[in-house]
Amino acid sequence: MKIKNIFLICSSFLLISVLSYSQDRRTLETKVADLLAQFPATSLSYTDRLMEDMMTLGEAGLKQICDQIIPAGTGDDTRARFAVDTYSRFLSSAGRESERELWEKICISYASRKAEPDVTDFFIKQLQLIGSEQAAEALKIYIADKINCTSAISAITAIGGRVAEQILAESLKDWDLPCAAAVMNALASMRSKAAVNDIIFWSGELNTNIKASAYNALAMGGTREAYSVLLKAAKSHEYRWERTGATAALINYANTLGLNGDIKTSNKITRMLIKKCNDRLTYQNKAAALKTYVTFNGIDAFPELQKAAGHPDVKYRNAAIGFTGLIEGGEVVNKWISHFPRAGQAARPEIIRMLGKRGDEQALGLINSSLSDADVNVRTAAAEALAGMTGSKAVPALIAYMMQNDSPADQEAAVSALKSVSGDREIPALKDVLAKGSPAAKISAMELMAWNRSSENFREILPFAASDDRNVRAAAFRALPGLAGEQDQEALISLLKSEENSGYVAELQQALAAAANQAADPEKRAAQILKAMDGRMDKKLLIPVLARTGGREALAAVLKEFEAGTPEMREVCFGALTSWTDYSASSALYEICASGNKTYEAPAFAGYVRQIRNANIKPEQKLLLFRKIMPYALSAERKNQILNELGRVKTWQSLFFVAGYLDDPSTSATAARSVMYIALPSADEATGMYGTNVREILVKAMSKISGQESEYDREMISKYLESMPPDEGFVSMFNGRDLTGWQGLVENPVSRARMKPAELARKQAEADRKVSENWSVKDGCIWFSGRGDNLCSVKLYADFEMLVDWKITKGGDSGIYLRGSPQVQIWDTSRVAVGAQVGSGGLYNNQIHPSKPLKVADNQVGEWNTFRIIMIGEKVSVWLNGELVVDNVTMENYWDRSIPIFPTGPIELQAHGTDLAFRDIYVREISDKEYNLTPEEKAEGFVSLFNGRNLDSWTGNKESYVAEDGMIVIRPERGSGGNLFTNEEYSDFIFRFEFLLTPGANNGLGIRAPLEGDAAYAGMELQILDDSAPIYANLEPYQYHGSVYGVIPARRGYLKPVGEWNYEEVTVKGTSIRIVLNGTVIVDGDIAGPRDKGTMDNRDHPGLKRKSGHIGFLGHGSVVNFRNIRIRDLSE
Repeated sequence: MKIKNIFLICSSFLLISVLSYSQDRRTLETKVADLLAQFPATSLSYTDRLMEDMMTLGEAGLKQICDQIIPAGTGDDTRARFAVDTYSRFLSSAGRESERELWEKICISYASRKAEPDVTDFFIKQLQLIGSEQAAEALKIYIADKINCTSAISAITAIGGRVAEQILAESLKDWDLPCAAAVMNALASMRSKAAVNDIIFWSGELNTNIKASAYNALAMGGTREAYSVLLKAAKSHEYRWERTGATAALINYANTLGLNGDIKTSNKITRMLIKKCNDRLTYQNKAAALKTYVTFNGIDAFPELQKAAGHPDVKYRNAAIGFTGLIEGGEVVNKWISHFPRAGQAARPEIIRMLGKRGDEQALGLINSSLSDADVNVRTAAAEALAGMTGSKAVPALIAYMMQNDSPADQEAAVSALKSVSGDREIPALKDVLAKGSPAAKISAMELMAWNRSSENFREILPFAASDDRNVRAAAFRALPGLAGEQDQEALISLLKSEENSGYVAELQQALAAAANQAADPEKRAAQILKAMDGRMDKKLLIPVLARTGGREALAAVLKEFEAGTPEMREVCFGALTSWTDYSASSALYEICASGNKTYEAPAFAGYVRQIRNANIKPEQKLLLFRKIMPYALSAERKNQILNELGRVKTWQSLFFVAGYLDDPSTSATAARSVMYIALPSADEATGMYGTNVREILVKAMSKISGQESEYDREMISKYLESMPPDEGFVSMFNGRDLTGWQGLVENPVSRARMKPAELARKQAEADRKVSENWSVKDGCIWFSGRGDNLCSVKLYADFEMLVDWKITKGGDSGIYLRGSPQVQIWDTSRVAVGAQVGSGGLYNNQIHPSKPLKVADNQVGEWNTFRIIMIGEKVSVWLNGELVVDNVTMENYWDRSIPIFPTGPIELQAHGTDLAFRDIYVREISDKEYNLTPEEKAEGFVSLFNGRNLDSWTGNKESYVAEDGMIVIRPERGSGGNLFTNEEYSDFIFRFEFLLTPGANNGLGIRAPLEGDAAYAGMELQILDDSAPIYANLEPYQYHGSVYGVIPARRGYLKPVGEWNYEEVTVKGTSIRIVLNGTVIVDGDIAGPRDKGTMDNRDHPGLKRKSGHIGFLGHGSVVNFRNIRIRDLSE
């Protein structure tokens, strides 16, 4: 975008003429349709923008929307209802009176049409939001309507005012009124005194709801005529609760009188009720009457509160004491303090709690002294109140209270109160309790120290593990696990050595594990424990601790004892292996399972599966480990267990592996469901798996699924198949039976290129004859004998993604050649002399670009590993066992380093003098032009302009513009900003892209632009701008986002909030330009007028005459992200 000081010097005629080319020329019907298509809006700000657009539609447009409201069940009017309801709420706010007047007129006309009841009801509800007295008059006809009366009454009530009150009151003269109760409730909400005689008449109805509503209206109106009616009704029910709520209405009447200033009559009613309500069924009303009495009498009501505090009913008594909160000032506190010695035993704890909640400092003396009260309930209430009032200042008093009172209730109260106010500074004060306190106090102090979890407390508590008091000793053992530090291991081991109580042993083992696990190096956490095992200590006590610390040495020690120990020792060791802290013990469980040991084989299998399931490892690694144990799934139950687990491992190899069990009747149902879970997208995934193989697998799975939800599952798979892209996806390079698709190696790509066809054919035949001498197929794997040349794919590949499992033996060395060039390295990492300690996966023969992997991710020699390799152009990325080890690194041409790697070539499995195996080899060919296109876009002829990995299809400033995480990102700090253009030129096209703005960001989209000059003038620039930023508050209309700069202004308000992705589509055809932003047309104009008659900025724009040019991003020093960039060339 160009933000410049532009002075417009033009006549009014010229300005109007220019604007005529860029105005919104859509028909009213189109405008309405476009608007409704955006409902419901996704944010409040977006909603406000839609409302502004709706206001511009005028009466005719608004009526078009209202006409789309139809009876339920006759069509879908959801968007229209959203629009109407949102508009009513929008206009209900202050400052929109003029727009609200027109909208009210329209809604009245639609509400008065006597249409279908639910349509009428809908418009009545709009008037509830925006109606005036005019609407109330229009709606009064519906008060007598059985269907719409409730909505009409609600709307009239919401409108309010004397007219609404009069309408409602007059309606009560109709003795057949269908919604009389609702009318009286509405008058009650208005505290209306109107129609009192009519309401008294309605109170004589037998209908309970009508009677209750009448009593309520009389109570809220507060007229003199209501007194006798309500008093008589309440008395007839003996002041008890019943469905008409007569006594409650009488209390509300007293409250209304009090609010109106008639305290005398109010008091007469409430004092009468306090006196008369004397049984369990009236205490609720007694409390309500007392509350009203206190509300209007304040401190003068204290005698009644004092009397209520002695009442035998606990709910009434506590409610009365709580009403003290209605009385302001300290006088009432003093009265309670004075009364406290005379208060009943049951009331005294609640008085203390009430005083604590009030927080008046004058009550502190009483609360402090109550910590020593003879009544335990008073003491515990005082501890709670003191902590609540004074916070950490209460700690000394609470500790003293804890030391002076041994009862469980006192100790529990002290601990609870201290926890609420104590921190690291207060807990040390508990040391005195450990030294001088009673056993009960010591136990509480240890609980608090353990709760604080400071390791400094460990040494304070440790001596009590030898206490003669059984309870104190137990408390000490409970506390130690939460306090033990790394330095406390020796002390814990010493205790463990001598402890005989099994419960205490478990606590000590937990504490020892907690202490050991604080060591920074995971491999050294078991060091002190292993050292103790070499002594005279019973190893069975320490082995369970090793299961919690983990580590290679710890695991080796447990395995040693398992193999050589007594049956009792073996049982302890096996328990440790199955409960090991991580999955590293799974290898030991595998060996036990594979050994066929009748005692441990089954639990070892179960333990292995459990550890792998819970392991925090990559899905690719999890698959390898589940496949490893599958040969020992000796029953259908075990096989199905593994297949169930693999349903949560969403990788391509997992899908292909599980699919192999679809044909076995004993596993087909489980395999089918797992296949579905793997292939279909989960809730947090946008897309699932696709391809010819995937389609075949899912089709087969549909016929195998069984169970209660099988029909639903089949339907879900069927719908997914309908939407699946037609891409071929991953195809197998190895059929598992023979070497079809593979051939022998003939020298190297450079030599082969020099050979004549006949010579190449002869040498190829010779190489093919030797293949069987060195390469073979066994158990679904390709095996190399350790002698001979590479195995080559017959097919040549350009850009691709490859999946392959591999396994080597000790000292092994191999690799995978990409396009005939070496190589993605495979080797035994123990071969330090040749540098193998860096790990497999690196681009071994690189000399300029990185050759070493980012990390070591190899499994142990003899175990299967899995590669995922992506090659785009000369860039290679490699994942080993799910870990990224090569990140988009250039692969150098080993055969001729003066040129880039060959554009196509075979995939080769390297023969390097050691035996090895490969299995499950799959490849997916990648076309740059199809990157991230939907099936519909492919069918329409769209091609991708960005492959998500590099800028090979672009020219210009490739220093500031970079490819990152599937995006083109402009990093202005790397250069001046500048422009990035497509390599190709375009004339007419549809260009789609997504962009993410940063605060105040400024960029542009150049179209039909040359590579030189200012693209805004030499071509055309479409604004890309955070025009919500304050710095852009005073721009010209043609400078805001989406505008054709200086030429055609865009509609504003359709950008998503900064930090969210926006979607934009630009259609250029001849002189017509149409821009859609997030689903809304913001530009629909023609450049012919400005081109011929002058532009809005009064500047020369020669680019308006260009018929074609480059498309580009025009940087202006801001960070902006772009993605999913594709184009459909309309000129072809």
